[in-house]
Amino acid sequence: MSMSIEVFDFVIPLYRVRWNTRAVLEAITTHYRPRSIHVVAPALQVSKLRQESQNWQISTLYLHEEETFFNDDDLTKEKICAELDLGQSLYTPGWFYQQLLKLGAFVGIENLSEWYVVWDSDLLPVDAWALINQEEQSVQHSFALLQHNGWGNSTIVSKWGKWIDSVLGVAPLTNHEGTFVPHHMWFKQEHLQSFAHQVNQYYQSDLHWLLLMMRSANEFGTFSEYWSYVSWVAAQAPEDLSFYPYENYGVTSERFFDDGTGLFSEALRQQLKLTEVKYDFSPAYADIKSFIKTRYGSDPLPSSLSFESSPRHLKKDGQNMHIEELRSRWNPRNTREIQPTSVSN
Repeated sequence: MSMSIEVFDFVIPLYRVRWNTRAVLEAITTHYRPRSIHVVAPALQVSKLRQESQNWQISTLYLHEEETFFNDDDLTKEKICAELDLGQSLYTPGWFYQQLLKLGAFVGIENLSEWYVVWDSDLLPVDAWALINQEEQSVQHSFALLQHNGWGNSTIVSKWGKWIDSVLGVAPLTNHEGTFVPHHMWFKQEHLQSFAHQVNQYYQSDLHWLLLMMRSANEFGTFSEYWSYVSWVAAQAPEDLSFYPYENYGVTSERFFDDGTGLFSEALRQQLKLTEVKYDFSPAYADIKSFIKTRYGSDPLPSSLSFESSPRHLKKDGQNMHIEELRSRWNPRNTREIQPTSVSN
C-alpha cells in the first residue's frame, strides 16, 4: 500500500463502544495512518471510550459528545431530532442523526482536514484497499464499493433516489454491480458546503441545512448520506470522485451479526483461550488479524468484515439478506460454510 504525505483525518459516529471498537480503530491506524481519529458518540460512551482506549495502539483520538456536537444551542441533537415526524417507521431519529454527523462533521470539528474519511464503526479493514493513490500529478482519494446492488430493499432504494433527484437536482449515480452505500467515504468540505447550499435552495429557506435535512426525511421518508454525496460530486466535480469497483474488494467483504456472542467472536475467544463470555471482551487488531489468517488458511482473506450488532440480522428472510451476509462463513443463518470467493456476481 502506497504511503502519502497528505494529512487527513477520520470521523467515526459511534452509537456504543462494542467488543470490536478497539480492533476497528487499531486497524484504521495500521492501514491508513490518519493524523487523527474523531469519534462522535453519546456522552456516556465518550466517557467509557476515553477510559478504555488509554493503551490502544491508535492515532491521536479526539472524542466528541454527539448531544452538543454542532456547538450551537439551536443545533443540539434534541432539537435536530425533533424535526423528524415519521410516526411508525423503520428508521429512528438517531439513525438519521448519525447520517448528519457524517455530512456535517466539518461543522462540528475545528481544523478538520479538507478531505476527511467517514468510517462506519463496525467496519473492520483486513485485506484493505489504499485510500490515497498518486497518479502522475494528481492525487486520487478512493473508496471501495463493498455492497452489491442486487440485494437490498428496492422500495427504500427508490426513495433514496427520489430524494437525490428532487433535493439535489442531479441524477442518482449508479454502478453496474455495487451500491454507493459502502460504509465508508471520502468527503471534501468544499463539496459538502455546496451540497448544504443546494439543500437551502431546494427548500427556499434560511434555516440551517442540517434541520432541513431532517425535515426532508418527513417529505421523502428517508435519505442516504453516502449515495447523496457521491451523486452530487459526480455531477459537480467528477474529477474528485474515485472508487474501486465491487469486483476488487466487494467480492471478499463479509457482513454478519456479532454483538460479542456470535460465531466469529466465539471462535476468536477460543483461540485466545478466553472461554468465559464477557461483554467487556475487547481484542486487539493484531490478535484478530492473526486469527483470521489462521482460519482462512489458503482462502483469500476478506477485504473487510462488518460486525452487525442489531438482532434483526438474525431474523431476516433469506431473500432480504445482502450477498455479503449470504457468503459469510460467520453468518449463523447459513447452514453450511460458504467460501468467500464462491459468490461474486
